[in-house]
Amino acid sequence: MQSGTIKHWNEDKGYGFIDVDDQNEDVFFHITTVRLSEPVSIGQRVYFTSERNDKNQLRALEVTSTSLNLQETPLSHSAKKTPKRAANANLQGNSKNHKSNQRRIGQTKRSPISRLFSIIAIIALAAYFFGDLQSIFDNGPRSTTIAQSAETTNQNAITGDAQIDNTIALIGQGGPFPYPAKDGTTFYNREGRLPKEASGYYREYTVPTLGVSHRGARRIVTGGNPPTVYYLTVDHYDSFSQLQVR
Repeated sequence: MQSGTIKHWNEDKGYGFIDVDDQNEDVFFHITTVRLSEPVSIGQRVYFTSERNDKNQLRALEVTSTSLNLQETPLSHSAKKTPKRAANANLQGNSKNHKSNQRRIGQTKRSPISRLFSIIAIIALAAYFFGDLQSIFDNGPRSTTIAQSAETTNQNAITGDAQIDNTIALIGQGGPFPYPAKDGTTFYNREGRLPKEASGYYREYTVPTLGVSHRGARRIVTGGNPPTVYYLTVDHYDSFSQLQVR
């Protein structure tokens, strides 16, 4: 199961895009696939499964707020039938009671194996969440260090916001960036907020937000290679303002 954050959400039309962790290509999702405990919002952390449609587009099959796929209907269904089988066994003759006892003995023998699989699943789940938590802590200090390093090279402030100016300085010097798997990747301008250009013309970079442990909603989008135009969005691509960068 993959994870990411809600990048774009059109409430009127009931669709949006997910910014996938460690993947450049966003994933489309529709409201009919959402299984969240709270309303959809931009920046919301989600887990999902996806596949490509006949147009080779990635689409989410199910979007949840947890990485566990809690589809336990078969177990519940079996559990509900157990009392009925026990009741029927009590009403049958000695021969059927004997067969029922044999089935229960077989289930008892299989139970250690079932417990073993359960333990393995719990260990795998713990390792997954521990790794995700560790990456958050790793990103925090690294982002701070990079910001401090860039600040020393960015003597001429452009906007007066330290994080924005430091990100512009990092773009000019080619990094290092706080999110190397995401920063510098293609921005597809799906929202149509920026002038239409050829694919690959726009690139996006994360502007860190103080007090936020994830990427946040602020980005700088550049145009051209090397960049000749800079745009700033503070609301996750809903609006842009052009920056005067020399």
